[in-house]
Amino acid sequence: MPELIPLRSFYYKVGRKDPERLKKLVAPPYDVISEEELIEMKKEPDNICHIILPERYKDAGNKLKLLIDSNQLVYEKNRCIGIYGIDYKRPDTGELISRYGFVGLLKLVEVFPANDGVIPHEMTFKKYTDDRLHLIQETDSNFSPIFTVYNGNGSAEKLFNNYIHEEPFLQTEDRDGFIHKIWKVWKEEDIQKFQEIVRKHSIIIADGHHRYITSLRHSRHGGCQYIMALFIDFNDPGLIIYTNQRQVHNISAKNIDELKQMVSNYFEVQENNDYSKLKSLMKKRKKEGKHVFGCYFQNSHLFLELKDEINPEKEIENNHSDEWKNLDLPILHDILLTKCLNIKLEDISYIKDVKKGLKNVDDGNIQALFIVNPTSLEEIHRITHLGEIMPQKSTYFYPKPLSGLIVHVHTKEIP
Repeated sequence: MPELIPLRSFYYKVGRKDPERLKKLVAPPYDVISEEELIEMKKEPDNICHIILPERYKDAGNKLKLLIDSNQLVYEKNRCIGIYGIDYKRPDTGELISRYGFVGLLKLVEVFPANDGVIPHEMTFKKYTDDRLHLIQETDSNFSPIFTVYNGNGSAEKLFNNYIHEEPFLQTEDRDGFIHKIWKVWKEEDIQKFQEIVRKHSIIIADGHHRYITSLRHSRHGGCQYIMALFIDFNDPGLIIYTNQRQVHNISAKNIDELKQMVSNYFEVQENNDYSKLKSLMKKRKKEGKHVFGCYFQNSHLFLELKDEINPEKEIENNHSDEWKNLDLPILHDILLTKCLNIKLEDISYIKDVKKGLKNVDDGNIQALFIVNPTSLEEIHRITHLGEIMPQKSTYFYPKPLSGLIVHVHTKEIP
């Protein structure tokens, strides 16, 4: 069963009284920072980016030591569980939402295959695990929590309500104007309640697979046996999942008519030159159990729906379950992109923001954008509990916790 222990978190001392100063010291997760943003953030000499994305890995260890030795990163004596709140506007509706989770140290266990109730949902890639392994070898620390989800039916909500009406321990704003808040839970009885929630549920790694795997590898050689983790309930309405859209850089279809012809054995196609209507239709048809996709190509929006007589279980040739083969992404990649359009994997890239993808087509940076409905929590839950891994780039969990807001440093006294 999953094991949670409280942490002794480091934080920027100045941030306790100065949220504006703290804003200049924290950063988004390392893997969603653009080159332009990194250059700007590194103008601040104490920004956490100097550690999570260093020029050299040795620099990261030296910078962390300097921040601690100079009393810029400090910690409280007693261990705690953190409550992590984010106030943000939902991008599609503008609705103001507050989402709450809790942060502590999750015991590292083997996850390929899954063990002890900790379940991965995506594969890792060697070049990314090597990068994060070098960083943790130099720092033996976690600079942002991995993002996990569990199906708790709101079991933590009552605990949250005991704290979130008080002034937060830390508060700051991110690049999107979202407000991030931390409350610290010191009461032993409440800590035990959070531990019981983790112990009772399967924990799915949503974001942070590469950090988890590298921490696990590092733990085998004397490193920390735990990793800092954020736990979010599946049922929290503030949890949003996006799916990365597929950008195609080289497509053999010379025009719309030729593309329609190439997919005609498998898909019904209609032109719909209003993206808002296309999006609504895609959402509606998915609710009806259909496999549908959008395509933006040569200034035209296309709506593609898999024909009823097509059986993905027979068309997709691999060892995955029938449930896996009936996900949208295997159908997109194996049937639409590969079988119909002969698109090579190396000619595909990924983007979360549909509007940017559409602009990339208009600007000639890519030839086509294939638009996918978001992956649902139910799909993730079903596939991971079958012991399978979701297709690559299935999910983008949103919003994400900041780097540098709280930091876990492994020492002999802090496992």
